[in-house]
Amino acid sequence: MNKLFYFLLFSIVLMGCSNKGFYELGQSYQNSECIKNAQTGAEHNECINAERKPYEEYEKERKSVLNK
Repeated sequence: MNKLFYFLLFSIVLMGCSNKGFYELGQSYQNSECIKNAQTGAEHNECINAERKPYEEYEKERKSVLNK
């Protein structure tokens, strides 16, 4: 757990705390949790191969929802 915390902290510092950085950090955390909680090889592979939405697409959708 401590290694994950320090990795996340280091990642935040490197990314400059931008919205994109936080989004990517969240995506990375979700992926690592998925892998950690996978109980079969198939679930593990699904986590690794899961398609993540690019930040630009996420931001476009977020803005369209906020503007409604």
